[in-house]
Amino acid sequence: MRHYNEYIRPNGFKAMIVTNSRSAAITYKEMLDDEHGPDSAVIISGDHNDDERTRKYTDKLAHKKAIEDFQKPIGVGEGQSTLSFLIVKDMLLTGFDAPIAQVMYLDRKLTDHTLLQAIARVNRTHANKHRGFIVDYFGLSDYLTEALDMFTTEDVAGALKKVADELPRLGAAHEKALSHFKGMDHSDTDECVLSLKDEGKRQAFFVEYQQFAKQMEIVLPDSRANVFLRDLRLLGKIVHGARNLYRNEQINIVGVGEKVRKLISDHLHSTGIDPKIPPVDLLDPKFKEKVEARKSPKVKAVDIETAIDIHIKINIDEDPEYYGSLSQRLQEIIKEHEGKWEELVQMLLEFRDDIEANRKKLSEGLGLTQTEFAFHGVLMSEIVKVFGDTVSEHLDAKVLSLTRTLVAYMKEATTIVDFFNKWDEVRSMKRKIKRSVDEALSAEISNLDEINRVVTERFLDLARHHFK
Repeated sequence: MRHYNEYIRPNGFKAMIVTNSRSAAITYKEMLDDEHGPDSAVIISGDHNDDERTRKYTDKLAHKKAIEDFQKPIGVGEGQSTLSFLIVKDMLLTGFDAPIAQVMYLDRKLTDHTLLQAIARVNRTHANKHRGFIVDYFGLSDYLTEALDMFTTEDVAGALKKVADELPRLGAAHEKALSHFKGMDHSDTDECVLSLKDEGKRQAFFVEYQQFAKQMEIVLPDSRANVFLRDLRLLGKIVHGARNLYRNEQINIVGVGEKVRKLISDHLHSTGIDPKIPPVDLLDPKFKEKVEARKSPKVKAVDIETAIDIHIKINIDEDPEYYGSLSQRLQEIIKEHEGKWEELVQMLLEFRDDIEANRKKLSEGLGLTQTEFAFHGVLMSEIVKVFGDTVSEHLDAKVLSLTRTLVAYMKEATTIVDFFNKWDEVRSMKRKIKRSVDEALSAEISNLDEINRVVTERFLDLARHHFK
């Protein structure tokens, strides 16, 4: 019970007990119940001479119900079951497929194919199940060696491993995860997280931390893993800090096992951090407050920079010219104030305040909706390539009028169901764009071929985003 509750149940897996007699199977069940152990069921064959105690556990309908419940996730809701143990003698040792079973407690002699097939019951793949476990109370290693002798060495290499064999792997994984922070104080989360600003380095650390955490999951709660617990918690806090600072949801500890997740979660809570609270959005009214709560000016600056950068990336398809110019300006601000963290924080906060307000102001200044403003930006970017920044008022007015006309065309055309998958409708729209550009700009620009080609493709891409 202690082994199951500490090693297996936290990850949501179940167990089988294999006994040397039907009576022993019933005794296991009775003792588990007496000790208020996990829910269990006995699956044994019946005989016409069975006494009342034995007949209670030989009903085939009860067996069927128990097998169905055993295969369900642990829980009390719909589609779940609290049944955690199946206790057997001979039944279910072959052909029974229950990926949710991770451990088999063996208390009887098994040999040859029967032994191998029994072991295979706990070796079925399942999400977050890194391997199956055999707890051998009988002493089956000699029989297992004989059973494996019928196969070639290549077939069975690595088929069975002792938990102690995982300790060197755990030590190696621990060393790799720590190697990313050489010379640093691992308890200084800010310093360690800032060292992961490069995305490649961040991903490399995360992969190696995952491997370290998975090895811990395999070995825990074996006391030989205790020496690694402090670093598991500290590195887990760094993972959480990197996930939030760099706003990267792919950096998480999902899949490493419930025991490890709980250790890290408990540690974060003990330091005043709720791991379930996501980072505050850039435009959230509480954004500045959350940034100011950080102690390091450098971390504040990186936090704002990352939030702005992600906001730009999320919105750039909506207005590529405007948000593209913001991206360029962001890099200029960072370069101008490099190393002056407090100044950079103030500049970035001011920049953040203006992001959406400026877009609204610019579009209203031109008498355009924000959707029209996005198309106008694309058209003007191509005009500027011809005339430079000295676009006349006359041409400016023509571009504004042309923008309104083309956006109206596309808005109407895209009301056709599945417009973008109808090549004839798309081709018709391309012709309309070309004809409208020619009529509006041919007096100003002699060769419109390149402008037409680029504008048509970019307008259709924008239309997919705005009108699809």
